[in-house]
This record gives sequence, C-alpha cells and structure tokens, in this order.
Amino acid sequence: MTSPVHDLGTILLSPTATQLEEVQVTAQKPLIEQSIDKTTYHVEADPEVNLLSTLDMLRKVPFLTVDAEDNLTLNGQMNYQILVNGKRLALFSSNPSEVLKTLPANSIKQVEILTNPSACYEAAGTGGVINIITHKRSISGYNGSINLVAGHPESYNGSASLTATAGKVSVTGRYSNNYAKQPENNSIFYRLDNVRGSRLEQTGNGSGENRAQNFGGELTYDISLLDQFTLSYGMNSNNGSNNNIQQVSHLNIAGETTESYQNINKGNNDGNNSYLNLGYQRSFKNNSMRSFSFDLSRNNSENESASGFSLEPIINYTGRQTTTQNQDVAREYNLQADYTHPLGKQTLELGIKSVLQENNSGYFYKNLEQETGMLVLDSALSNSFDYRQDIHAAYASFNLRNNKWVLRTGLRVEETRLHANFRSSSTKASQQYRNLFPNITLSLMLKESSTLKLSYTQRIQRPSLYDLNPYVDATDPLNVSYGNPALDPATSHILQLDYIKYIKATSLSAGLSHHFTNNAIQYFTTLGEDSVARSTYGNLGHDRMYNFSLNSNTTFSKKLTLNLNIGTSYVSYTSMLEGRPQANKGFIYSVRGAMAYRMGKTWRASGNLNYNSPNVLLQGSTSGYTWSSVALNKQFLKNGKASLSLSVRSPFEARRHTSSETTGLTFYQRRESYTVIRQFTVGFNYRFTKLKTSAPPENLIRRKKP
Repeated sequence: MTSPVHDLGTILLSPTATQLEEVQVTAQKPLIEQSIDKTTYHVEADPEVNLLSTLDMLRKVPFLTVDAEDNLTLNGQMNYQILVNGKRLALFSSNPSEVLKTLPANSIKQVEILTNPSACYEAAGTGGVINIITHKRSISGYNGSINLVAGHPESYNGSASLTATAGKVSVTGRYSNNYAKQPENNSIFYRLDNVRGSRLEQTGNGSGENRAQNFGGELTYDISLLDQFTLSYGMNSNNGSNNNIQQVSHLNIAGETTESYQNINKGNNDGNNSYLNLGYQRSFKNNSMRSFSFDLSRNNSENESASGFSLEPIINYTGRQTTTQNQDVAREYNLQADYTHPLGKQTLELGIKSVLQENNSGYFYKNLEQETGMLVLDSALSNSFDYRQDIHAAYASFNLRNNKWVLRTGLRVEETRLHANFRSSSTKASQQYRNLFPNITLSLMLKESSTLKLSYTQRIQRPSLYDLNPYVDATDPLNVSYGNPALDPATSHILQLDYIKYIKATSLSAGLSHHFTNNAIQYFTTLGEDSVARSTYGNLGHDRMYNFSLNSNTTFSKKLTLNLNIGTSYVSYTSMLEGRPQANKGFIYSVRGAMAYRMGKTWRASGNLNYNSPNVLLQGSTSGYTWSSVALNKQFLKNGKASLSLSVRSPFEARRHTSSETTGLTFYQRRESYTVIRQFTVGFNYRFTKLKTSAPPENLIRRKKP
C-alpha cells in the first residue's frame, strides 16, 4: 500500500496580500490544553480576561495555587521560575505576587505550566516553570484594543495594546496604568511562652494604596525568509504607601500587663524595572526544523523605600522614634545560544547560557535623640552589601520517536559562582559548585486519543540574596528575622507519571508525582530567653511530597464549558531544630470548578469556585480558604468590537478570616487576619482591526528556547 504522506522538502512561498473585513469567530476556544510537555491555560479565552489582574487569573490555572496571603505556589512548591515569552525578568525575582497584581490579564495570551521542564530550561525552581506568553505579531495589517476597568473597593485600570505588521517588520506594544486602594484590614497575634508562662498580644489594623505603570513590546524584522531579528523591551514602575497601627502588650503568668506600647508605622516605596532583549534566529533552507538562535538581554531594577516608626509608651515602656531608608539596585545579564538539528525522526538540541547577576543595597536605620532632636544612625541595625552570582550552563537534549512512543533524554551542567559581602556585619559568603541535572521522559501513545508519560528530573533551589543576608529586620522588635550566609543549595528529585485522554469534546488528564529534597532549605522560628522570636533559614532536613492531580475540560453543545481541577498532596517535613527532631506531615488538597456559558452570539456568563484546604508547614499550619467569582459579558457593535463586562469577586464572603499557627519547643503562637476581599468590577473593551491575508513562511521560524 502506498503511503499517503510524501516528503516534498521545504517549499518557499511568495507572499501575497488581500485586505479582509474583520471576521468574528464564535466558536469557544478551550481554556485548558494538555500536551506531552506542558499544560496551557488560554487566558485570552477566559470570560474575565478584561476584568482580572494576572495574579487573579493564575488562581484558575492547573497546578498553581494562590493562598489567602497572595503567595503563589506551583505544584505545592514555593520555589519556581517565572518566564515571560521564555525569558527571565528581574521584575519577578523578589516578590512576584506584587508585580502580578499590577499586570492586567488581557496583556497575556496564554500561560504555560511545565512541571517537568526539559534540559533546555534552567534547573532553578523545584516546582517547575511558569511561562507567560504575551500577544505577538499577526498577519499583515494591524489590530489593537483599549480596555478600561473600575472597581469597588476603589481600583482603576486602563490598558491599550497594538500590533502592526507591514512587510518584513512587525511591532507590538502594550501599556497599562493601575491604581488600587487597600481597604483597612485587621490582625490579631498572640504568643504563649511555655517556659516563663508569659503572653504577648498584638492587635493591629492597616491600609495602603499602590500605583503602577507597565509598558512593553516587541519589534521583529525578517531579514530574509530564513533570518529573523527581534528586539524586546519593557518598563515597569510602581509606588505605594502604607499606614499601620499596632498595640502591643506583655502579660505575666498571672495575666497582668507588665508592658504596653503602640507601634505606628507609615511608609512608602518606589520601584522601577526595565528589560531589553536582542535576539537573532536562523532557520535552514534544506530543513525548516533545523535552527540556530542567539539572545542577549539586560534587566535592571531600582527600588527605594522609607518608613517612619513611632513606639508610643502606654505602660512601663520607653518610647522611641525611628526612620528607615532602603536603596536597592540590581542588574542581570543573560547570554544564550541554542541549536536544533533534526536527524530523521530524531532531534538533537544543544545550547549554552550564562546568567550574570549583581546587587548593591544600603539600608539605614536612624533613631531620634530626644536631647538634640537629631536622627542618629544605628549601625547595629543598618545594612549594606554587595552581591554577585554567575551561573554558566550547557545542555544537550535528544528526542527519539516512532509511531507509538517518544523518548526525550537530556543532561544539563551548571556552574555557580557566588560572592557576597555584607559590609555592615563584616560577613562574607563565597560559594562555587557544579551540578549535573539529568532529565528523561518517555511518552507512550496508547491509542489515537490517549497518552501515558513517565518522567524523572532534578531541580535545584539556590539560596537567594535575602535568604543569605544576615541583616536583622527589627521592624517589630519582638518578632525579628534575618538570613543565613551559611546556606547551601538544595537539590530536588522529581518522579512523575501522567495520563492524558481525549474523548470527543472532553479532555482529561491525571498525574502522580513524588518530590524529594535532601538538605532542604526550611524557614523556622525560635524563641529566646528575652522573649524575642527569631526567624531565619537553615538546611535542616528532608522534604517529601506525594501529589495527585486530576484536570478535565468539557464542552457541551458549543455553548457550555466546564472545567474541574482537583489536587491532593501528602507532605512530610523532617528536620533537626535546636538539637531535637522536628517533624510535621499531613494531607492538603484543592478543588476548583469553572463554568462558561454562551447565550446567543453576544452574551456570555461565567463562574468560578475554588477551595484550598489548610496547608502544612514545618512548625505548624495555615487555614484553608475559598475564592469565587461570577461575571457577565455583553458584546455589541459590528462583529462584537466592543464589550461591557460586570463581575463580582467573592459574592458569598465580604471579609476573609485566615489564621496560621506555629509551634516551637518553648512556645506556641497564632496569627489571625480579617481582610476585605469582595470586589465589584465593571469593564469596557474596544477592539479595532484591519488585516490582510499573507503567506509568510512562519513554519520556517522555529520558536526559541528559554
């Protein structure tokens, strides 16, 4: 029997162009797509895309969890990589959740989740990789959108995007301006000293506001049919302020107040981040799958903050007034080259990469002298340091395939050189080490619509600058924290089994995984004889996590779409703390459901409901929480160019109550918070388009590796 498939080689096409009227596509694109190497959430298909921030959108993505304090985890891990279009951005290096809050979700096309990245990716991040894909070039012509959003409690967002292509040049630009006011939240904290029988009580309230601007884009020039040059750029600025008041009381074993004061804190912060990436990509005439790419990028981050603290005496306390100021400058350079060479049905991938990071910071702590009225530097609490970390890597990955299976093997070697000089404490940290990271994945096509995948990989968690910094943060003098310059990196071993099945309009995926980390970096708290709690990091012991996940996506009658994500984990932490064994273990789980219904051609309704169970920590736990939203969207004007959206976040709960518990050898403490989470939002979106058909040889340009 003659095969119906014939290899015609590479056919070069001459582009032609014809102007098109705008076409409205009414079919629903699936929100979640499963593939052999990743899970993709199509943000642009989400009904709330024009209303939510990126952080709130990530609450819906499989394998991602955003807890009640807005901390983001991937596959239950706090350590992961965030990439934008496959590139590192210093913007996400310290507090990614705060940045993601300021980015509108409509600037994103899709989010890719890689829990078992290939050797092409950096080994950092024990949880895996979150790759955020923004909107890029289209066919010849232009298209864009304008989006306005207002919410209560007070928040505003305006954003615009434009993509234009003419001949060999394509330009993409996006801008957003965001303002959010944080309503007053309340907190209660108490700690029981089991040795002395004393009790610490703290009650407080706080509020704040934040403004942010984001600008970014991409310029692409097709030098020839086979050569492409890309320039990516972006800037982010934010400034915020906060006001917090806390009343502190110390009680003795008889319940009598021995000391009491009020801690009044007012602060502000300003941050500016920018990035620039130059890329070149070449495909080859004899084989479009053969390619070479080269990238050079620079990230720059500058942050400045200032706070004023006033400790006002109430009972048996000597008050003081303090100001702090912090200036931080960070730069990062990335140099990368990748080569892909097909060998029949097999593929060989090779690459090298260097990441050069440097950071300089100065933190100044000054006390007001009552006699002179002057601010005097407190050198014991001030901090300045220089930090540099260089990572050099090389990798090789080989893919073998036939009609029934695909085997991907890879090996990555990374050398790390770190030097930090914490001048204020006369402490230095120097490390140099080399790691090998194997990676293997076997995928079996059981039938045309089902796949079984087994994989093993290793990942690394390097201690960050702030994990290493020995500076003591005494903002709350009874609860201080500091880093540990003696921290070592921790390597995780990950074994994963996945099953993917497609049944008509339903996709189903189930997964089992085991994470094991030896010499794990763990955060812990101890209580001193002076009744001060000290929190820091240490390589204390072992972390184990067994995960099960189930994700499904179903479409009924092309109108109703249902998504269900279920995840459960058994976690186990073991360590040696203060010379004694410390362990904690238990089950955690999450359930997420989403519904979207199209009513006619112009109306669409959606709803989301998530529940996350209490979380297990080394020394305690955090409470569970619920997140929900409902939305209604109406399209109007020709081809639905304009739309109006209404949504309610947390319609069933106006204020969220959360708590956390920590137990040490000599103490027990509990923290509770009450936060306004219900929000009403209205949004308006307008699209404009003028396109031409063309036949550019897009298939000759392979996607670059991160």
